[in-house]
Amino acid sequence: MIVIVGAGICGLSTAYELSRRGENVVVFERGEPFAEQSAGLARIFRIAHRRAALCRLALRARDGWRRWESELDTGRLLGSEGFIAAAPPAATVTAMTEAGAEFSWLDGRGIQARIPFVAPAWQTGIFDPLGGSLRIRRALTALAARVEIRRGRVVSLGDDGSVRLADGTVTRGDGVVVCAGAHTTELLGPLDVEFAPHTRFTYQGGDAVGAACLSAPEGYGLPLGSTGRWAFGQESPDPAGVRALFPSLSPVGQVDCVTVRAPWLDAGGDGWLTVRRGRVVGFVGSNLMKFGPVLGELLAQAALGDGLPSELTLE
Repeated sequence: MIVIVGAGICGLSTAYELSRRGENVVVFERGEPFAEQSAGLARIFRIAHRRAALCRLALRARDGWRRWESELDTGRLLGSEGFIAAAPPAATVTAMTEAGAEFSWLDGRGIQARIPFVAPAWQTGIFDPLGGSLRIRRALTALAARVEIRRGRVVSLGDDGSVRLADGTVTRGDGVVVCAGAHTTELLGPLDVEFAPHTRFTYQGGDAVGAACLSAPEGYGLPLGSTGRWAFGQESPDPAGVRALFPSLSPVGQVDCVTVRAPWLDAGGDGWLTVRRGRVVGFVGSNLMKFGPVLGELLAQAALGDGLPSELTLE
């Protein structure tokens, strides 16, 4: 049996990929599934990253999302809106070129043509045509229905695969994968990572259906599926700045989750850390949602083997 700790995108995708291989899998979740780092209706999918290795993995992940659409019978999971990197750093252009990923340049008018309710503050951007809005809650609900999830708080792990719960029961796994987000360090010890509260606000007032996803120096935004609403997140909330960018929009809600800070993340806040201790694999990172299908495959490989796939160490 393989034990997964945490029922967010990484835990559920790993459990699903293991079950597809005929493995016996159980997921332990201390709270509600996908209620913390994986909370919310939607996320941005993009090929555009600052490292060519991540661009290539995103291309693989896109194929995975299309596969999930077929296997999970959910309807669309990845939209076709595209993604705009406004005022893009040179590293993104270099990485996209090195990975052979398609993109085109936009001026301010081109940006506004793809996000009609934005008052662009940028002269240039790049358009990633393979990007789009992920229907995350739909995907996670479908994954959760296909794996066994048990409510329980894991309090300690043994390198031999033993898993102790808060009620004193012990389960032993042939492999253990820890994808517990902000609670990962409670089980694995210091990993040179810090978690902090983060809020994404939801806006209405301009029809966001079909609008491209956005990353800009001011923050990141995306359409929320077919709701017509727009979500925008910032490292430090700046209502005046949001009003200047989106003058027709008004806030109507928010999603509270966490953000990750670590020296092993790149300048765009993307990346992950994987550790192995005997039969236990620990995984933690930032901006993971878009890589869900491929991370599930890689972590499943790690759970069934003795080492780590090179992609999990970003080598």
